Amino acid sequence: MASTLPTIVLVHGAWQVPASYQPFIDTLIALGFTVHCPRLPSCNGAQPPTASLPDDVSCVREVIVGLVESGERVLLVMHSYGGIVGTDASTGLSIRERQATGATGGIIHLVYLCAYLLQPGTSVLDIINESGSASLLPQFVHAADDGTTFPVDPVRSLLGGMDQRDIDAALPHLVRFPASAMATPAAGDAWRRIPITYVHTTDDYAVFKSFQDIMLRKVRENGVEVKTAEYESNHSVFLTKREEMGRVVVAAAQDTRNSA
Repeated sequence: MASTLPTIVLVHGAWQVPASYQPFIDTLIALGFTVHCPRLPSCNGAQPPTASLPDDVSCVREVIVGLVESGERVLLVMHSYGGIVGTDASTGLSIRERQATGATGGIIHLVYLCAYLLQPGTSVLDIINESGSASLLPQFVHAADDGTTFPVDPVRSLLGGMDQRDIDAALPHLVRFPASAMATPAAGDAWRRIPITYVHTTDDYAVFKSFQDIMLRKVRENGVEVKTAEYESNHSVFLTKREEMGRVVVAAAQDTRNSA
């Protein structure tokens, strides 16, 4: 079965780096997947920032293009802010679009783990404003004068309810993140052309469940079918529900919509 599995491109979220996801990556590898998780340029910890959303999109797209041009079937797994990056990076790279030109390889499925699933022209701040939560933002995110941000309480926002050992392992990997990325509009709508799965998190203090509901409603209003799953988890569902997320990815890899 391993030889038939797609290749995973895992797109990490804001304030985090690939090392934050290593336990989940290990779970996916144990299931037989090959996993690529590039470090987003915006998450280099620079103060002031030296990169933002367009740089992240270019980084991830370069990885995907290299894989699909080698004939690989790719499944994108995106967490949090990574949903914007991965969606924009997927433009024109679906397996159906590539097959139409006689090319092999392509993206077969998009998995959003409590991730931003935006309409073109919409930013993270737009969703926060639409939800009526803008006044709460300073309680959760500190914006520094140098243009970077960091969670006011990273445990509450990202790691709440986890064992102290897991919290202690995760905290050193957190980095500052550019405020500009939260205000930059998304450009892509690959979710119109590629099957999608969305994982809701009900105890999330980074991408509130109300944000998730707004984004899913808008996508469905575009006539897009979305398979969903819901978990009682903080924002780091890839850590709190690691085995369950592995099963979500396997189901997405086997989804009959991938070859429809």
